[in-house]
Amino acid sequence: MSAYRLRGCSWTDRPIGARALRKASEMKTNGVASSAGEATPGLPRYAQVANDLMGRIASGEYPIGSLLPKEVDLSAEYRISRHTMREALRRLDEAGLVSRRRRAGTEVLAAIPAASYRQPINSIDDLLQYGEATEVRVRRKARVKCNAALAKMLGCEKGREWLRVETIRTRPGDRRPICHTTMYLNAELADIDARVEAVTGPISAMIETIYGLRITEIEQSMQAVSLDTAGARRLRVGAGSPALQAVRRYYDATRRLVELAIAVHPGERFVYVTRLRRQ
Repeated sequence: MSAYRLRGCSWTDRPIGARALRKASEMKTNGVASSAGEATPGLPRYAQVANDLMGRIASGEYPIGSLLPKEVDLSAEYRISRHTMREALRRLDEAGLVSRRRRAGTEVLAAIPAASYRQPINSIDDLLQYGEATEVRVRRKARVKCNAALAKMLGCEKGREWLRVETIRTRPGDRRPICHTTMYLNAELADIDARVEAVTGPISAMIETIYGLRITEIEQSMQAVSLDTAGARRLRVGAGSPALQAVRRYYDATRRLVELAIAVHPGERFVYVTRLRRQ
């Protein structure tokens, strides 16, 4: 039995307080080694500050529902620039600990970072029910006619029409996306545009239920990618962050392509698990 997991980079290390940072600086000035400095060799300042704030939140100094001090005040407390402070707060946001809103401040949402989403895939049924415990929001949809490149990807003639749908998937109670998906749905499916609007779960499962067809084959390819600026913004991570891209083609019993889905998962929030059994 084997398991394959993609995990993102973690900046979590031993928390270092603002006072400890200042003390370490003073001790180095006097030529004395600092245990705090030795604990995080080479750790960027924003990561040290993020770790310290995580510790303060976990300890209850900033309870759930409260607001962190203003960015300018935190910058002064830690003796760092506003830019560095914003990066530290972004890390807390990515960890699901806080929510940052203009003019409203930075609200504490959780005391500990949210765990990565684990997706077991061991069969076609698993793929069809993929993400049923999550929430799907349709960002945009439109009918598109295939150019040469898209026709090749979909295995159809140039000029054929498909329904292109973009969705964001989240976990209940956590607004951070765990997946951005671009789908191409077969326009031969009657009223597919309207059907998609009402979807809150897996679209492939909806297609089977509504249209009475059976998806008998799924072709899947996966690769590690680095997110560009637009992709990173959609998934609320930093540009250049690692991600897992999965391309899936869903075929019915007549070998007709019903759906092509391109799903992109942020590496730090998604774990893909597969079990292989020898017959």
